[in-house]
Amino acid sequence: MSTFNWNHQYAEVNGIRLHYVRHGEGMPLVLLHGWPEFWFAWHKNIPVLASSFDVITPDLRGFGRSDKPTGSAAEAYTLDHHVADLLGLLDILGLERIGIVSHDIGAMVAHQLARLHPDRVAGLFFFNIPYPGIGA
Repeated sequence: MSTFNWNHQYAEVNGIRLHYVRHGEGMPLVLLHGWPEFWFAWHKNIPVLASSFDVITPDLRGFGRSDKPTGSAAEAYTLDHHVADLLGLLDILGLERIGIVSHDIGAMVAHQLARLHPDRVAGLFFFNIPYPGIGA
């Protein structure tokens, strides 16, 4: 494990306690992990990016140190839940516009956030997105 001194934080959003790691200053850059990962998937990127960006790496609901609500995936872990969680975190942190780098399930969240709230997204990069219907 890295010797970097990780800055763990929590926020109450959308009815759950969401864990995130935050480092750096500058334009806010959110890194969203894939499945079955958590914030630590970005541990090699965070220190480097934090020299130029305000890097925020949340654990999506059900992952890492974030709450794991009871209920089926169709009830408690929908794409709408994940987007609302992220919006709630942005609001609590006072972030109007962000850049997003995302992978896998996190890319699904980033894509939907950008589609529904384009005014909140200054830049979007996603890879390995398992999402049908990407296009116009």
